[in-house]
Amino acid sequence: MDPTVLSSLLAALETIYNISVTNAERQKAHEYCEMLKRDRSAPLYGYLLAHKDNKHGDVVRHFGLGLVESAVRYRWTDGSMDQSLKTQIRMHVISLASEGTLSILEEQMFIKEKVARLYVEVAKRQWPGEWDDMDLFLKQMFFKDETRREMALLILRSLCEDICIYDDAVAGLRKKDLRAGLLVIMASELVLKEHYPEGVKGHQNEVTLMVGEAGNDGWTSRLSALLTELLPRCQSESLLPADEKIALAALNTLSSSLDWVITSSVADSSIIPLICQGILSPAVKIRLAAAECYDVIASRVLSDAEKEKIIWPLMDKGGIDMVSKAYQTYAAQILQGDSYLFIQKLVQATVNLGEIQVCGKRNAHTPEGLSKLLRLLYAMSSHPSVLISSIASYFWTTILQHEKFSKDPNVHSFVPPLLELYSGYLAKDFENRRQNDAVYRHFASIDFDSVSEFRAKAAQTFQKAVDVIHLGVPVVPLDAFMWVANKVAEALKTQFPVQVAKDSSAFQAFDGALTLMEVTVSSLKDLINDKSHPQSPQVLGAMNTLLGMLIEYNVNCPVVLDRVVGSLCAFTDMFRLNSTLLFQSLDKLFKTVEYPKANGPENEIKELRRRAANTLVKIGRAIPNTLFPIYGEVESVVQRLIQQNLIWPGEKRALLTFLLVIGFNAEMAHDKKAIFEKVVLPVLNDFQSANLQEALSGPKNFMAFIGAMELSAAASKSLQPQEIEQLQSTIMQRRTQLSWSIETLVSFMKETTSGKDPLKLQLWSSCLGSMLPNLLSTVRCLNAILDSSLWQDLSPDMTSLFSLTAEEKEMLVTGKYPSSALGPVTVTKLISDLKIWMSIVRDNAYKFLAQVTTLGPMFYSIPSLQVMLEQSLFEHMDLLSNRQIRFLINSAVQPLVLNTPPEFMDSVLSHFLGVLISYLDQRLIKDWQLAADEGLVMDEKEEQEELDVSDEIIREILLRDLSRSMADFALAVLDFGKQKAGPPTAAQGETTLVPAGKEITKLAAFLLSNDSISRSIIGLLCHILTFKDTRACIKASEATLCVLAALVQNYPLTANIIGPFASSILRAALEALNDPYHQEGQDRLILLITEVYVEVRVFDQAPKVAFQQIPGIDISQLDAFEAQLSAFANKSKKNAIVRNFLQGIIGVAKSEWFKQREQGNKPTSSRTIAGTYEKPSQSVLDSAQDEDIGEGLANLFDE
Repeated sequence: MDPTVLSSLLAALETIYNISVTNAERQKAHEYCEMLKRDRSAPLYGYLLAHKDNKHGDVVRHFGLGLVESAVRYRWTDGSMDQSLKTQIRMHVISLASEGTLSILEEQMFIKEKVARLYVEVAKRQWPGEWDDMDLFLKQMFFKDETRREMALLILRSLCEDICIYDDAVAGLRKKDLRAGLLVIMASELVLKEHYPEGVKGHQNEVTLMVGEAGNDGWTSRLSALLTELLPRCQSESLLPADEKIALAALNTLSSSLDWVITSSVADSSIIPLICQGILSPAVKIRLAAAECYDVIASRVLSDAEKEKIIWPLMDKGGIDMVSKAYQTYAAQILQGDSYLFIQKLVQATVNLGEIQVCGKRNAHTPEGLSKLLRLLYAMSSHPSVLISSIASYFWTTILQHEKFSKDPNVHSFVPPLLELYSGYLAKDFENRRQNDAVYRHFASIDFDSVSEFRAKAAQTFQKAVDVIHLGVPVVPLDAFMWVANKVAEALKTQFPVQVAKDSSAFQAFDGALTLMEVTVSSLKDLINDKSHPQSPQVLGAMNTLLGMLIEYNVNCPVVLDRVVGSLCAFTDMFRLNSTLLFQSLDKLFKTVEYPKANGPENEIKELRRRAANTLVKIGRAIPNTLFPIYGEVESVVQRLIQQNLIWPGEKRALLTFLLVIGFNAEMAHDKKAIFEKVVLPVLNDFQSANLQEALSGPKNFMAFIGAMELSAAASKSLQPQEIEQLQSTIMQRRTQLSWSIETLVSFMKETTSGKDPLKLQLWSSCLGSMLPNLLSTVRCLNAILDSSLWQDLSPDMTSLFSLTAEEKEMLVTGKYPSSALGPVTVTKLISDLKIWMSIVRDNAYKFLAQVTTLGPMFYSIPSLQVMLEQSLFEHMDLLSNRQIRFLINSAVQPLVLNTPPEFMDSVLSHFLGVLISYLDQRLIKDWQLAADEGLVMDEKEEQEELDVSDEIIREILLRDLSRSMADFALAVLDFGKQKAGPPTAAQGETTLVPAGKEITKLAAFLLSNDSISRSIIGLLCHILTFKDTRACIKASEATLCVLAALVQNYPLTANIIGPFASSILRAALEALNDPYHQEGQDRLILLITEVYVEVRVFDQAPKVAFQQIPGIDISQLDAFEAQLSAFANKSKKNAIVRNFLQGIIGVAKSEWFKQREQGNKPTSSRTIAGTYEKPSQSVLDSAQDEDIGEGLANLFDE
């Protein structure tokens, strides 16, 4: 060791943490420290810096420990250390643990934990085998003094966590030996002889670990004795700090072992009573640690015999009483911090006790403490925290479905209070409570980081309430239904004004009562169909009575009436058995469809009438056989409403759909073709009428048809209100012909193309020649008129069609749609309405096309289909915004690709898909670069509702949305499909990349076998991995794993692809892993890198070459890693080796990744600001499309 080096190191550390030095000086000092990590004597320097006797500051000591850790973690197996150096490091680590730290109350916890981690890192590499007295040394420390006792416990806890809890790469290489060693040291000699009379075996090639030393009592027993001594002292308010620290360390160590330690060790000690005693401690940290132990025990999968030893004593011998006492003592307070975390953990543990132990599938034992457990969980379900009550609700859905306990009288007794409790959640008054209830608001503020998180959990709680009620009602059917009926009757007595807000407490209570009724009626479906059930007739009669009340209910408030008529479809199952009130129900709905327009605000009347019409569709879909005998009467009513012009287009569409679903879904013998022609053909004829043909013949004609010229002229005039209304009526009449036809045909197809009925496919296929030309022309015209040059001669006011309004920007940021409140009709509003209309029609046209693709070969066999699609969908791509492209991909392109039959993939997809993906890839690269140049302003963790509504934010939101959509699209078309019946193929048996029960789809196989498409997809995925959007990055990594599986499974056919693919993906993934922006996605990136390296390295040198190109990589270290990798055949071992090596790369100078060596005085870097996947030399991705790129994908990547 060179003393001058140590002095220089101390000087460098002082420089780094000196705020007065320059950045250049600090950088130089930092580089010196990083360089020293690679010095052979670095562990010795680190030991001297870290030892307390040398009296360095905490920062210096921590750095010293880091030097030792770096050597152990990253150089232990690279060939740079001989055995003597490893032994010296181990002795230094032992010295630091036994005498190198300050006393228990003086030493900083981060120093203690770092020393413990060092000890564990060495142990994972040398114990058992090379370091046989490791446990003996721990025991000596444990019995030495308080300081060493705490250190021994910290080490033992960390050892248990790395081996049995965390996915530690080093422990993964010796998992069997390490787990066997832990079993030996945790259990007593007697327990080991009982369970392993011949000894605990480690890896098959290693020595057998015998039962340990004679008289060994084991760490579980040792911890029990320690806690028996300490916990009584922890019940006092005057708890000694040292006692608290050691008790905490003991409980934390216990929690890390209770999930796997031999259960006899737990049963033979006093562990369970001690845990219960701990959760009653006045010291909150002790309570929290004990609750963690309780949760581990409650969550452990146990056999019946093991439950008999440790679970049933917990429930039957006072344990639940102690848990209840702890909950009642501390839950009633306005909690925060560790006190609140304790209650959360206590609730979670109790729910796990009920779900996993009591309601386990094989459990036939009814514990004596069941009723006490139910009372406790009911109290927890009533907690004002949405989070806690939501956690507790999981238990009720489990026990109410349990084959044994759902019939238990104890459980039955809790159904009425559960219905009362959970019916309160159905009012959806979470937001009102958050604003008006101080206690509720307090917990919401600490449970959730954002309003959207709160709302998501509230929605989940609502659904859980629905589930509990749905399961609980059939337990006591008649009593429950009568109780619900009374609730509804009381709600129907509520007096409402003509106008009422949906977020008012009165309406929410009314809505909750009807939701309760709907859930209850739905839950009794099986009962009313079971004629042998004694209560079936009574329940059916009560349903009829309740339905009669709803039919007779009349109110002048459209919003309330809307809610009532929407609830009538809940009784469809009853109509099959008893149609007494079916006619009255239909009559009420038809009358509501023509509800007088003058009886309230127009928007509320429209919503009411449409609700009634859509409810008819739901009823028709549910009971077509019941309705078909009266089809003639229903049709006559519908025709009367249409012919007398008593309804709006929306209701007309729904009523025609109502007729179609009855006629097409009824099982009686009848002429479906006649019904189809009578309902569908008039709409289809309207869609291909002469005036629409003329309007869709070109952009200018289309602009005139939708009223652009008329609005432009009106914008330059001062029109009277009646003139504007007349203009609106004229324009809307023309537009509605097109938009209504498209939306109606979409509705018709949705209802009739599901399933494999050949008649349905035949009827729709016969219409393809009539539908498709105008459909594609509609899309083409809508996109073509985005060309601003077409609008140059029109009023400047028309340019608003090409920009987002303030309301639209707010909607994009907050997700809240602008108010639909009616105001005076102005020309400006008519221009805004045109913009909205264009967006809606474009979206519906995409949906229409998606429905047409479900016709299968009849659609895809159309001559020149590929050309038609390219001209209509993609001809004007440059004019589309990122938002419009996202809708195109999600609504049209994705279903078009997914529904392509295998025999048409080449003719339809081969050209346009590769070109499209390449175009969008380059567009994303360009937009991300522009965003980086302007400066990214969003944090993905930031709540969007809290962002400013600025142009920069809007552009970034839309860019992120498109990036995520492209990643979603890639995953959708490449994802695995369900495995067909039959044994797996040999190829599937050779790889674990394809999940069980899945297979590579024909679509994915085609896409990756097509040179142009596969090149484009892989390039796109490489770029998305490096964009600064973690959600897109994670999704792209999932899609890349699908590509990897296909390439590996089809090797050697993919021999010319798999190497370049691996090289490119590894570079992109390593670049993303190096980017601090992707911290949350690092686990997925590490998995991706690991899988690519392990799978491809078998076939190709590319992964090794990719790693060799990482600047600063130690080639000898890489060679040692390669040798270690080749020594194992087991894939899990290989994965662990790669992850361990990757940790070494991450741990050494992470900031230096991909930074090229200095050339002269100009350091260069291949990293770019935007995080796009750029490389130092030119990529073929940037070259012309028609350039000869050679065979396969070989030249896609840099050589």
